[in-house]
Amino acid sequence: AVVSTQSTGRVRAYLEERYDAGKNIFDMDFSMKLKERAALLDSREYATWRKSGVGFEVRDGVYDTPNRTLCSGIIKMIGGSKRLARGYWGDITCSPYLSHGIYSPLKSMYEVRNRINVRTSSEVAEHNLMCLIHQINTGKKYNKPPKPDRFSFAGGEKKEEGATLEEVIEEEEEEEEEEKNEEEVVEKIENLNVGTNRRKKTPLMELSEPKSNVSVKFLPLGTTEQLPEKENLIKSFDLIYFSSSQVSYFTPKITALLKDDANLVIENVKYVVPLQKEHESAYLPKIKELANNAKCELLGSNDLMNNNFHLSFHRVN
Repeated sequence: AVVSTQSTGRVRAYLEERYDAGKNIFDMDFSMKLKERAALLDSREYATWRKSGVGFEVRDGVYDTPNRTLCSGIIKMIGGSKRLARGYWGDITCSPYLSHGIYSPLKSMYEVRNRINVRTSSEVAEHNLMCLIHQINTGKKYNKPPKPDRFSFAGGEKKEEGATLEEVIEEEEEEEEEEKNEEEVVEKIENLNVGTNRRKKTPLMELSEPKSNVSVKFLPLGTTEQLPEKENLIKSFDLIYFSSSQVSYFTPKITALLKDDANLVIENVKYVVPLQKEHESAYLPKIKELANNAKCELLGSNDLMNNNFHLSFHRVN
């Protein structure tokens, strides 16, 4: 299945007769829901993603090859009977920029010129992910500055002074280092004897020793309610996370899995574009009611808008 076609089909089905006015719909969603809440998100970048489904263009090129891994199958009611439907069922309203592209600890990322963000959400996300991966790999903070912004080249503001000799030397050294790294990667790939059991012990990426013992276990769908039935899991979790669509599981039965003084985190609906204001305002009181029944108290602000992505709760003994 062609993802671009199925993504467009999803947008058509969502907008229905409003599809021809899609550009105005996208701009209204951005202005009414995201503009004040996600300062780094650009309206044109958001509208382009809503229309094409392409969120990140990190290099020059034509992005016309669909990512088929985004397609999946679900059971839908078609013609009065349940059938397997294959297509793109991911997000088409909120955007992929929310996870890493709308916040940065660097003040330079929030620079605005002529009422336009100097940095795009794609650039912010790329830098944040680079920091995250670097810290996971080395255990140290990533201190390199972000790449030049989109106004640093032709059409942008001119620098008063030219590059110094030191800057030119540093740039040449960086280019030599990049070429060297590329050659090493190519050499390592060639050293892999594909199709045989004899492979040289030359990993493509040398990772540092893990800082702590971490294991990830994937469970089948529908096992959440079965976990409290296992006695060995009672009071064995330090943290439980719920998405906004799974808050119905926030019950005393589930919180019994938490250790004493453990935390529970619930996704906020602050950036959910299709959510109506009355449903949004009713979300936090409902969560507080569930938390009270489960003997958990809210950490931080009681105002939904003052909490960014998550609502954190602490189990009370």
